[in-house]
Amino acid sequence: MPDDEVLNLQPELMLAYDEVRRHFVEHPDPGCVPLLLNSFGGWNGFGMYQMVEEVFYQLDEQLVTEALLRNLRDVARLGTCTLYWNVQLCIIFPHPGMLTVLAQVLNHPLADLRITAAYALSQLEPATVATLLQQQLAVEDDPDVVATLSEVLEEL
Repeated sequence: MPDDEVLNLQPELMLAYDEVRRHFVEHPDPGCVPLLLNSFGGWNGFGMYQMVEEVFYQLDEQLVTEALLRNLRDVARLGTCTLYWNVQLCIIFPHPGMLTVLAQVLNHPLADLRITAAYALSQLEPATVATLLQQQLAVEDDPDVVATLSEVLEEL
């Protein structure tokens, strides 16, 4: 998808994206997972990106988790928005194999990504995650990220 500015000027693209999403909700197809994991273009797609997870609920959780793991192997190739939404999906489809990449995302320049990574890490093994989050808290300077790290550490 293009960024949100383009979507705002071409609403037919949003309608087509939503039509594809609804198709895969009604007709689950494992082949759509990589396509959708790489479909995030603008920041929020005017609320459409949040609804992609509905497609994944129709599929085997292990299949979705494995696809996420494959997609996150090379974080550098993912655009910021695609990375954000993939990390967001790690909250819903957690897997211990995501630990290393989520730890890397804790150092991303974008605070929203660091916050989302902290929440995704909270779904993994508490002792290991606590150590990572405490280390990040010691070097983090963004007040929103500090608050999130503290919140997640309290809940572990």
